[in-house]
Amino acid sequence: MLKVVEDEKLIARYARLFTKSFRPFVDEKIRAKLGHQGANFDAKVAWSKKLNLWIFSQATRGVRYWNVFGRGKPPASGHLTITAEINFPWKGIDRKTGAAFARDRQNRIYVIHRGKIGGGKKGVGKSLFEKNYRGIWAWMEDGDSLSQVAVVGLLGSERFALQAAGFVEKIEKLKLAASRSFQTSLDFPEVFFDGLRVGNPPSSAPDEEIYAGDHDLVVGQLASLLSRRKYKIGNDERLELFMMRPASDGVSCLFAVCADRREKSVLAAAAKLLLEKSTRGGHPRAILVLPEEEANRYAEPMRRISIEVFGYRPEGEKILFPDLDLAGFDRD
Repeated sequence: MLKVVEDEKLIARYARLFTKSFRPFVDEKIRAKLGHQGANFDAKVAWSKKLNLWIFSQATRGVRYWNVFGRGKPPASGHLTITAEINFPWKGIDRKTGAAFARDRQNRIYVIHRGKIGGGKKGVGKSLFEKNYRGIWAWMEDGDSLSQVAVVGLLGSERFALQAAGFVEKIEKLKLAASRSFQTSLDFPEVFFDGLRVGNPPSSAPDEEIYAGDHDLVVGQLASLLSRRKYKIGNDERLELFMMRPASDGVSCLFAVCADRREKSVLAAAAKLLLEKSTRGGHPRAILVLPEEEANRYAEPMRRISIEVFGYRPEGEKILFPDLDLAGFDRD
């Protein structure tokens, strides 16, 4: 379980590391107008083509660390619409501030978000977030209470900026979907891959630790690689990724990504794959995607229950899939 960071000096240190994490990705600084209607000011925002994100950070002494994000390259001197805010209190616990730092038992520091999203539109708020956000959720000791929070990413990871960019992209999609519907629950009737479906909803019982900080990145990167190879992919409320047969509505492959190395999580992912396989016609392949070391360990026992195992490994900012070229998808 996580524990919120309250110390003023530690928050200051982690806030500096937070902003520093994006600097290697910045391509240029662009002057634009930032703020809400009636309260605009000139600002230089940092633009990253790789993240498809602009970023602006400002510390207000004694109040908060303000970090705002938007998607797409901003026009010079244009007025920018804020997609998401990841703000930290100056010190202590402030549940009105959207984000916080939290520590696990191994002293790893995570950026968490309480789900307070705005935008001035009907249906956009914490309720929308809690009902529809899929990602990494964790329970956190929040002073004298327990809170369930969304994990933005692992601070200090080489992939933290990518994790944060993925969080902002999901917030953008949630807001866009809410603006197209008066419902607070979102429906996805067509077969296609959508990052909003990647990850888990809030859980009912507290878990001990977080093990899957790269989960969304692994699913997204695998989906991107398959799409680039012209395979038709999709996902739904039950499965984060599947592949369709060419010129057919049938599903040829089911994927389950388990970035969590614990045996109970690997076995749970395998069981889910088998259940999904039993409900889908056409005898699709079931593929369990694991960290490379675990893939080697589980390959043989999973093969005996008709589950293939693919390995992946992080290398800096990248996620590599060495088994993908040997998959033989073109024969499906």
